[in-house]
Amino acid sequence: MALLALGVVFGDIGTSPLYAYQIAVGIGGGGSALGVASLIIWTLFLVVWVKYVMLILKADYHGEGGIFALMARIFHGPPKGPVSRGAMACLLVFGAALLFGDGAITPAISVLSAVEGLASVNPEWGHFALPLAVAILCGFFFVQRFGTRRLGGIFGPAMLLWFLVLAVTGAVQIAACPEVLQALNPLLGARLLASGGWGAWALVGAVVLAVTGAEALYADLGHFGRKPIVAAWRWIVFPSLILNYLGQAALVFKNPANAVENNLFFHMVPEGHLRGALVVLATVATIIASQALISGVFSLASQAMDLGYLPRFYVRHTSAQTRGQIFIPILNSLFAFACLMLVLGFRTADALAGAYGIAVTGAMAVTSIAFFVVMRGEPGVSKSRAVLVLILLLCLDLPLLGACLTKIPDGGLVPLLMALAVATVMLTWRKGRNLVHGSLLAQPLAPSDLAVRMLSEKFPRVPGTQVFVMRQTDPEFAVARILEQYRRTQVLAKNVVILLLDAGWGNPFAAAENISIKKHAAGLWEVSAKHGYMNEPDVPLILQKCAERADELICEPPVFYILAHEFIVTCSKAQMRSWEKSLFGFLARNVLPGPDYLKIPADSFIVYNWLLRLEPGEDSKIREGS
Repeated sequence: MALLALGVVFGDIGTSPLYAYQIAVGIGGGGSALGVASLIIWTLFLVVWVKYVMLILKADYHGEGGIFALMARIFHGPPKGPVSRGAMACLLVFGAALLFGDGAITPAISVLSAVEGLASVNPEWGHFALPLAVAILCGFFFVQRFGTRRLGGIFGPAMLLWFLVLAVTGAVQIAACPEVLQALNPLLGARLLASGGWGAWALVGAVVLAVTGAEALYADLGHFGRKPIVAAWRWIVFPSLILNYLGQAALVFKNPANAVENNLFFHMVPEGHLRGALVVLATVATIIASQALISGVFSLASQAMDLGYLPRFYVRHTSAQTRGQIFIPILNSLFAFACLMLVLGFRTADALAGAYGIAVTGAMAVTSIAFFVVMRGEPGVSKSRAVLVLILLLCLDLPLLGACLTKIPDGGLVPLLMALAVATVMLTWRKGRNLVHGSLLAQPLAPSDLAVRMLSEKFPRVPGTQVFVMRQTDPEFAVARILEQYRRTQVLAKNVVILLLDAGWGNPFAAAENISIKKHAAGLWEVSAKHGYMNEPDVPLILQKCAERADELICEPPVFYILAHEFIVTCSKAQMRSWEKSLFGFLARNVLPGPDYLKIPADSFIVYNWLLRLEPGEDSKIREGS
């Protein structure tokens, strides 16, 4: 598992030596060789090892990591003191949106930085860097459908070779210039910052590039678990990075003119076939590097859907061993398009570096604040201890974020705008769903109460069965839809079934192994069916099993399966602005249609568009339907 994690989790941070040291020493100058190496090494230690490995990775939610895992722990656990849920939700959503933006930039800069190494082999080959990067990215996003476990099995050995090459090339340069070991002294980095004045901010902004993959460690926690990730970092990744950064420092220390040399990393090996092989290996490694953020983004998106901040897109599980390994086709396509636009827009890795770093450092700061709130709710953790940890974490995060904000004129606005767009989508969807659910549950009614009402009011009945299919596990939503169905048609079928689907069964391949049936009066049935997450639920098969187990047949033909899409037609501006209503409507129209994944026959389902008119000053009511 540690080898698989090596191929998925550490690609981003493992390929930072391609550009991080070169950009930083280019800002600091040839005389800053040891100081820059010291800053990078200690930033890696404090941010990745101390903050993430020792602290943040322990704050999982049922094995899942990432900002939304922290949100789930905050909102689903006991009260955490005077915390504004609305403000915290907005903060966490924006932090997650920053990672979505970073997920588009990481593949672009990683692949560009590698293929630009062709110029170090043959200057004439530099013209092929851009089209080659485009082709590689297209192939990378195409193979995402095979899943992180398969990709990890291929990428893991390749990344192990990459880290060994980092370590060996660095060790060779260190052996030729052992004075570079002085860079292990943190005072060298501190002195460089103290003597840099305002220019030190630009230097810190470049040093950030060495830790941009840190947040991916936490976001990918659900793919492999904490132990494999920690083991790979401790024994392979961290030592290899330290040796390589010291090796690059040795090149500049021996010859300060190398500080302005393009493709400094590739000058660690002699010209010829060996350097060409290194370019090929670096290209492979950067393709793998892109996997860390993309797989993390898939995990974040899945958590956002579970928490109600994104529509229910199609999610394909790619592993029977780990539920967190998923593939989301629509997000994969969107990120592919964004990456290609970034590559074609910025054209070089140095230009794209101006847009890199803001998103991930912003997400790091948000993670620290959320971790503080989680600590406040842990038994045995005092308020003073939690505050002290928060102060120490922000002392790391805020300088890095502040330094990256200086990049806004050079392209840093791009990830901020991308994050703002994603956050707007998530908050609007959540707001709209809350209004819809509030209207449906304005007067909540349990299934047993509905059965009593059906008997007392003598609802007209016709032969057949109506199955109200729900992805939620709350039957009150189904009751509201049954009443709305009756309001429109003034009739119900002889048998009415509430079917609640839950992909929570332990066996990932279970079709519907855990079915509970509850019979109410008036021909009303309540069925709860758990299925394995690797299987799409077969609704007709579930109903067939119910008929075999029930005391009497509950699927008297004709059988119709009823699903619903809710749309907000009108509402007050205080409830939702016009542009928010339009955006929510667009998202609602593009939610994954139920029949596509519930295996319902095309001639047996009815999809209702329920149009909600939320009138100001009154209880929310469903006024129209089609």
